[in-house]
Amino acid sequence: MSEPAQAKADPAALAAWVGREGEPKRSTATLDRETIRRFVQAIMDRDPVYFDDTHAATSRYQTLVAPPLFPVHAFRTAADAPDPLVSVQLDPNADATAGNDGVYFGLPPIEHPFIRLLNGGNEIEFYRCLALGERCVARARYANVQLKEGRSGTMLMVDIETEFRTEAGDLLLINRQTLIWR
Repeated sequence: MSEPAQAKADPAALAAWVGREGEPKRSTATLDRETIRRFVQAIMDRDPVYFDDTHAATSRYQTLVAPPLFPVHAFRTAADAPDPLVSVQLDPNADATAGNDGVYFGLPPIEHPFIRLLNGGNEIEFYRCLALGERCVARARYANVQLKEGRSGTMLMVDIETEFRTEAGDLLLINRQTLIWR
């Protein structure tokens, strides 16, 4: 399969996306013990503040909490959503998201001619952990959208800043993610 033709994009139209915010997106469920257990097992973190009530009661949290990065993963893909692996099987040039909202957190996707997606990294500021019985709310905005020239041609660099808060409004973390399309 040959490489797709070099994509053309309008820098002014892309720059107009900067500052645009999505609607707040609520996690599908409140944090429960089973969710914490499964997440902790997946990341192999045995800190007792995640599973031992007695220990957690004496911690600064005074209750069980999820690990600090949990809010980024608290949003489940719907059971009837397209499978990203199937989307790549059907189209080798697909970006492997299958249109799922896992990086946008309620932002409308930017229309552009690029097809290959790369995670350019994350910068995360932690404020506090999500506690047992709380639900998380994410609100994302486009912090930067620009075209750059690389060795292989033009790339679209998109920085998304997402704040994760409790439903009561307490700040949990801020995730700044760079997405690169070419």
